[in-house]
Amino acid sequence: MKTVNTHYVKMTVSERAKQFMPFAALKGYEEALRKKEIEVEEAMKGKVQREKADKTLQNTDIDI
Repeated sequence: MKTVNTHYVKMTVSERAKQFMPFAALKGYEEALRKKEIEVEEAMKGKVQREKADKTLQNTDIDI
């Protein structure tokens, strides 16, 4: 026979499910990560543009 613990109130299924839902342990982490990702992407775009410009200048006869 099962014994029932009378010390705790029985939870509904939805209340029990909430215990296992994902949560954000670090508030603002996702936003900070996205901002950093954008910064890196912009820096890489700038680097690629500079490399293209350098290559173009190297292929011309103009001395700077």
